[in-house]
Amino acid sequence: MLGLDRITFDPSIMGGQACIGGMRILVSLVVNLVANGKSIKESISRT
Repeated sequence: MLGLDRITFDPSIMGGQACIGGMRILVSLVVNLVANGKSIKESISRT
């Protein structure tokens, strides 16, 4: 692919959903918070 490793997909973590750097923080959660007006800093502190 493009060699990016910040977003990971692992079937054994969160059912294979896209996560931040292999952690159990869903990309969709962060995107949803930002889409609803939360800042990046505030979104990260909530996860």
